Amino acid sequence: MKKRNRLIWLAALSIACVISALSASVVLAHEQRTVGKYTFVVGLLNEPAYTDFPNALDLRVTETQSGKPVEGLEKTLQANAIFGASTMPLTLRARFGQPGAYLADLVPTKPGSYIFHFTGNVADQAVDEKFESGPGRFDDVTDLTALQFPQKAPAALELATQVQAAQSAAATAQIFGMIGIGVGVLGVIVGAVALMRRQ
Repeated sequence: MKKRNRLIWLAALSIACVISALSASVVLAHEQRTVGKYTFVVGLLNEPAYTDFPNALDLRVTETQSGKPVEGLEKTLQANAIFGASTMPLTLRARFGQPGAYLADLVPTKPGSYIFHFTGNVADQAVDEKFESGPGRFDDVTDLTALQFPQKAPAALELATQVQAAQSAAATAQIFGMIGIGVGVLGVIVGAVALMRRQ
């Protein structure tokens, strides 16, 4: 019986170590920063992050002194995703059963560095903070083609460009076809008039 209890205890300890290691890696892949009276933890929900793969902004806010989660920020805090010169507003929503945790859906389409910009209020405190991906913070977005095997699929942006080009070529061919039909009809009319005059 003692041997069985020892095995159960060792199994429980092993599971606890694995969970601890996993949670530590999640924290390391996010940036933690004190913003006035509050602590912000910001990153991407799925890391490593890949292009054209659904992801989300992951935000957690607590009171620094007490560690108490801050709720209701989906109503008072605005978030924007920034990549180069492009900006997109994000819709924050509270995570069910996780007080002080928020998500905002995002599908990154280009590899590189992303910035999350927060403005608005946390309780009575105004906020204007930018969190940028990179070493020591949270992961940059990586090109998904690096993982594709055995055949590399075209990126969604490249595929959309190809479809648009094909549609444009088809529209141009249709216009030329209509012009050709018009010229043919005109030729038949001119021929018929000439024949009538001869008779």
